[in-house]
Amino acid sequence: MLPELKSVLKSINLNDKEIAVYEEILPLGRGTVRKIAEKTGINRGTVHDILEDLVQKKLLISEANGSRRRFIVASPDKIFSILEQEKNKISEAEKKVALVMPQLMSLYVKQGGRPAVQYFDSDKGIKKILEDVLETMQKEGEKEYAVYSSKSVRSYLYKLYPNFTKEKLKRKIKTRVIALGDGGDPKNIKLAERRLINIDAPAYILIYGPKVALLSIAEDKMPFGVLIIDRKIATTQRIVFDELWKRLRINI
Repeated sequence: MLPELKSVLKSINLNDKEIAVYEEILPLGRGTVRKIAEKTGINRGTVHDILEDLVQKKLLISEANGSRRRFIVASPDKIFSILEQEKNKISEAEKKVALVMPQLMSLYVKQGGRPAVQYFDSDKGIKKILEDVLETMQKEGEKEYAVYSSKSVRSYLYKLYPNFTKEKLKRKIKTRVIALGDGGDPKNIKLAERRLINIDAPAYILIYGPKVALLSIAEDKMPFGVLIIDRKIATTQRIVFDELWKRLRINI
């Protein structure tokens, strides 16, 4: 058999024994377990299993011949179908890997002391960040986190997680808020101390535990978020927040 063909068969995940069996039956057009076993030197049980696998892969066709079975070579263009199936499998695998990559990167960077960065670009993703605020505060044993609350972004967040304030109250988690643009709706900011900067900003920032989350709205009006997991970065952001907090007036 041509080396190129052997390479093709390997590309559709045939192992060496499967290739050896296919090599023998291809020029014959058909064969039985006994004949193929004799030609390849592979025991009959293994040859039978290989032939059945090749039938499943559409490279062979099984045909009853009295009490025996013959295996007939299917048109080699079936290889294209197999390649298409493999491409689909790879595509599905890529999607699954993309979903778990933020968690994988988080585990990876912890080994080298580098920050983990996760990106979220859907309503569901933004809600995950807000849920993570509550979960992280619970794990850290902290009862307060800091927020730069952007007027142009905060309304989207309440819509994505309308029970966020209720959950925060239930867990007795407090918030210090530097409101950018105005003070917001007091009904949605219970258990929160506030300071005011009369300039709106295009991003909403949360500093909680070892994490900093930046939330904003894209040009297509869809929210997106970037989550940085690094205690040094979070500590630095909190120092800046605290110093700014001291210089701002109370928002009543």
